[in-house]
Amino acid sequence: MEYQSVDNISKPVLGISECLTGAEVRFNGGHKRSRYCTDTLSEHFEFKALCPEVGIGMSVPRPPIRMVANDGAKNPEQVTDIRVITTDAPSQDYAQSLRHFAHGAMPQLQGISGYIFMQKSPSCGVNSSKVYGDKGYPLFSSAGAFADEFMKLMPLVPVIEAGQLNDAGLRENFMTRVFAYHEWLTEVEANLTVNSLLEFHRRHKLQIRIHKEKAMRVLGRLLADLKTADLNTVADEYITIFMDALKQPVRRPQQANLLYRIQKHIKRCLSKEEKAEVMGLIEQYRQGIIPLIVPMTLLKFFVNKYKADTNIAAMEPYPSNLGLQNHI
Repeated sequence: MEYQSVDNISKPVLGISECLTGAEVRFNGGHKRSRYCTDTLSEHFEFKALCPEVGIGMSVPRPPIRMVANDGAKNPEQVTDIRVITTDAPSQDYAQSLRHFAHGAMPQLQGISGYIFMQKSPSCGVNSSKVYGDKGYPLFSSAGAFADEFMKLMPLVPVIEAGQLNDAGLRENFMTRVFAYHEWLTEVEANLTVNSLLEFHRRHKLQIRIHKEKAMRVLGRLLADLKTADLNTVADEYITIFMDALKQPVRRPQQANLLYRIQKHIKRCLSKEEKAEVMGLIEQYRQGIIPLIVPMTLLKFFVNKYKADTNIAAMEPYPSNLGLQNHI
């Protein structure tokens, strides 16, 4: 069996801050179009675009909003109430309206596999939105009111800020999580059986191991005896641990170990010369001489050449033409 290609699966759906699509919904009547989202990601994803500020009835253009806390707060843990106000009418607080909008958007956002938020936005920032004190000085950065509520309501959904997509490592990690979660939604959650759960785990074993070895052991114990356990409970616990594990960044040594493990699946098929070629490229990758795409492409070639039984998600965690492995 050849590795499963993600190019043939249904398009995942991403939530996205509407200004990133080019819609002129920002406070100044402009937009923050992300060409990477509209020109590249649009080939692989469908978008559900939302502007929570417009969604709660704010006009375009409109006075800018900011998040405000008491001056004594040094970090989010010390704050019980962050207000969202406009500069011209500080007595009106939009925080609850933005949070209520997140609840109202849930039916529209069901089934999404990820969310791309606008950075630094008091409504949509994930971790970069400035919180100001009463005297106007920035205190710390936090999540915007809408994004914060969304992440509480849908904690499994991978999120990223548009600016973070410029970082090759963060971009690759986000796409890995998005496509894994999409597979879970379509192949496991939509038709939950013992077999579908075990097959998902088998396909993703190597991914889990390089992201968080401890999670692999925990999930193994969770799946050890499914005869007496409630399957829905096990599945809920499984995907929570799984998605948390994939959040962990993968360094070059862990990626090299992944390549070695993939090589072990097919080493019996390889000639002495082919094995030496693969091992040489893996070592060059480990040393930072070449990007991940080089040894991975050779491994895929040999998998297809010898028709090896390597249907594992780590072989192609996302569409290859996204070019994500060219830069890590």
